[in-house]
Amino acid sequence: MKQKLILLLVCLVQGSVVLGQNSEFEQWKQGRNEELLAEDGWVNLAGLLWISPENAFLNQVGKDSLAISTRSNKNTIGSFQIESDSVWFSFSPKVIKKNKLQTAAKVLQFPVEHYGEGGVYFDRWKWNVINRGGQFAMRLRDLNHPALAAFEPIVTYEYDSKWRLDVFFEPKFNEFINITNVMGQVIEWRVMGTLKFEVEGQKQELITLEDAGKLFVIFSDQTNGESTYPSGRYMYVAFPDKKGNTTVDFNYAYNPPCAYTAFATCPIPPKENRLDFGIEAGEKSPEGH
Repeated sequence: MKQKLILLLVCLVQGSVVLGQNSEFEQWKQGRNEELLAEDGWVNLAGLLWISPENAFLNQVGKDSLAISTRSNKNTIGSFQIESDSVWFSFSPKVIKKNKLQTAAKVLQFPVEHYGEGGVYFDRWKWNVINRGGQFAMRLRDLNHPALAAFEPIVTYEYDSKWRLDVFFEPKFNEFINITNVMGQVIEWRVMGTLKFEVEGQKQELITLEDAGKLFVIFSDQTNGESTYPSGRYMYVAFPDKKGNTTVDFNYAYNPPCAYTAFATCPIPPKENRLDFGIEAGEKSPEGH
């Protein structure tokens, strides 16, 4: 009787853990959908326009597109000013007057403290400025993008506790790695450390990077190009305890922005993070990819 009671209690505890994990996982999926559809998400991107001191005028080309040009014309909305450590945008005085814009004459677009800050609005458009490999680009958003209405919620594997792994974090100091993005640009990233763990008795390692103060992993596995996005997936990892222990939960692996737009500059996995086995957990490829 006592053994049956203990077994029942164990089953109840395990069941509550699974329910908790599934509930948290469903909340995460909902958060992912909201993130992708948000004003500063990825679904509404409409262009990635490279700017320079010589190529700095923003012109309207018809009602459905904007373009960067070396010259101003009657349809010029404004211009970018690229300085030694910053990028500013100034609306044309005619545009301000005609559209009765309530905005500063000159707006700092780069650098900004947080992602999404420094955005400039005009009509249905919003844009920010990003820096990739020392080059500046205008990231253009269509706030009425038709893809917003056509968006299908993300597809994932069912939550599988098998892919929630205990790992050891080995920190690295003053170490950097060059990572190539989908445009062929090489970006230097700070290496935070190495995650060490086992899968089916085989020792594995993943390099973690620094991203907005978090431990960030860019990895690929043998499901890529089959059920998951071809170039790999991303994942955040909790900081370790004092002994260096933490967990990796591949159920929360997610697609790079390039899975949802052609106007992202997604980094691809370094060779050290290309796993030789499949991870059937986390986000799958969107329909059509």
